[in-house]
Amino acid sequence: MAHRILSAQNDEQHTLLLMASSAAYRNAKRGEIFITFFIMLLSYAYPITYVFIKDETTKLILFGFSFVLNIAIQILTGFLKDNTSKGALFKEEFDVTLFGLPWKTTLKKPEHTDVIRYARRYTGAPPADWYSVRLSEKLPDEIAVAAFQHTNTSWDIDLRKKYMHRLIAYMLFYTAALAALLAVRQADFLTVFFTLFSVFMFYSHFITLIRGHSSAIKRRESISAMLDEIIFARKNADVNGLRDIQDEIYYTRQESAKVPDFFFRFYKERLSKAAEAFIERVNGTYREK
Repeated sequence: MAHRILSAQNDEQHTLLLMASSAAYRNAKRGEIFITFFIMLLSYAYPITYVFIKDETTKLILFGFSFVLNIAIQILTGFLKDNTSKGALFKEEFDVTLFGLPWKTTLKKPEHTDVIRYARRYTGAPPADWYSVRLSEKLPDEIAVAAFQHTNTSWDIDLRKKYMHRLIAYMLFYTAALAALLAVRQADFLTVFFTLFSVFMFYSHFITLIRGHSSAIKRRESISAMLDEIIFARKNADVNGLRDIQDEIYYTRQESAKVPDFFFRFYKERLSKAAEAFIERVNGTYREK
């Protein structure tokens, strides 16, 4: 039987919150993926055009376009952050009401109309059993909350690390390829300048993503370490302490750098198994008590 804390996780209210959160995050992820792939496309188009086309007027037009494009991307990024904030807020209400934690007084609760509006954008089967029903019902409520908070952080850490490493590898590969192209073609100073200025958005975007993922990983590792002490070192846990940890989780959920759904699906089964193994480890720890 599932732990009593999870008795309401599949009711209409909590299902709507999950649907709304997933839809908001999905909008933000799709926008980020579009920007990333568009910038990647331009990062090849600009150097090739500058190196192989000798017409100076064409180069100047492309140079001006890259400047305008940088501004447009900054505007679109602001819109994506709004979707991220909505997704984090919906997920926060899901957790807080499910765990029985007090609502943060400085945080405004999401409007019900917003929840409905975003939930209607959700596609697919309604989410169910968000948190593992295999956690022992005999665990104290505080330990159960800590265990579920831990699953919120651990899978995200592993996933972000894998994705961040691929971003770094791709950026290094691109840098080597770009340097080789400019060297082989013996590009003049003006061509090199135009090229580097135009691909600046590529480096800016990728470095921002890498730093965002790195920051989220470090913060979540800190959260996981605190939860490990509560769960496995039997450190006393109270509602206030769990509320503070929930604040940290909410903060990391607002990170604009995200892992695309297609990448998550590739590792989903492996991460799910790791999460269930963690739940069994928690059960075993308190079974021995």
